[in-house]
Amino acid sequence: MLHIAETIIPVFSIILLGFFLKQRRIIDPAFAGTANQLVFYVAIPAMLFNSISRAPFKENFHLTAVFCLLLAISVQLMLSLLAARLTAVPLKYRGTFLQSSFHGNLGYMAYAVAYYSLGQTEFARTAILSSFLMIAQNLMAVWVLVAFNPDRQVREAKGGEVFVRSILRNPIILSVTVSMVYSALALPLPVPIQRGFQILSGMALPTALLLIGAGLSFRALRLRLKELLCMGALKLVCFPLLGLIIMKLGQVPEFFILPGMILLAAPPATVTYVMAVELKGDPELAASGISVLTLASALSYSVLLLLFS
Repeated sequence: MLHIAETIIPVFSIILLGFFLKQRRIIDPAFAGTANQLVFYVAIPAMLFNSISRAPFKENFHLTAVFCLLLAISVQLMLSLLAARLTAVPLKYRGTFLQSSFHGNLGYMAYAVAYYSLGQTEFARTAILSSFLMIAQNLMAVWVLVAFNPDRQVREAKGGEVFVRSILRNPIILSVTVSMVYSALALPLPVPIQRGFQILSGMALPTALLLIGAGLSFRALRLRLKELLCMGALKLVCFPLLGLIIMKLGQVPEFFILPGMILLAAPPATVTYVMAVELKGDPELAASGISVLTLASALSYSVLLLLFS
């Protein structure tokens, strides 16, 4: 219960504050857009580099754990394809439905839960694991949105372009990659640079949580209730449970299991909406999935931390 009081309540109170500030028009679309760029391109990469570069690489990287997470997301995709067929999700919604069932908000949501529940030392493990999962998520997200798009032009032209852009322009993936190399080489980080990164790191997660709250939208809740319920069961329950089973079977060390499950239990990422727009999926379903499942993840993360902390 201590983790719920010290982690979940503070994290989700900041999210709700962001929603309240949006309703009061203190956070408007212009501010949210600028703040999101600042967090995504500056603050979170600084936080990741500061955490990972100073952590012993051998103690925070585990190849079997990485393999298990990649296997989990592959199996999750197959289960989501089966669920989409069984629940007769319309083809025009299917790509967005599938993407939302495995593409988690690692950079904002999972990082916040891991950082405040596990502490800075174990956060490095979470961040390193996340980089491999991010690449897999982006690859699979582009594939499902393109493969299940009724527009043939989208299927033939835009998939590879969006995938390359989503990887090469993702500062979080680039930051984790550079910091892992820095950590593996055991290079020292000069104190002035380290303190600069610490200052920037302090604004990363609080601002990210405010932005999550400001982005909440429930316009498609009634129209897509069946899809949202199924997405929630897949993303918040099935995915972390599947990861736990695979990691246990793979004999992953205990201190990697909870970071891995926090990553897998993250609600759908904000970028699922961006990709749904760019690849002509269902933006309304994506936006509602992000909003509803972000709030629902307060319960799923509470259960997860209660059982495994």
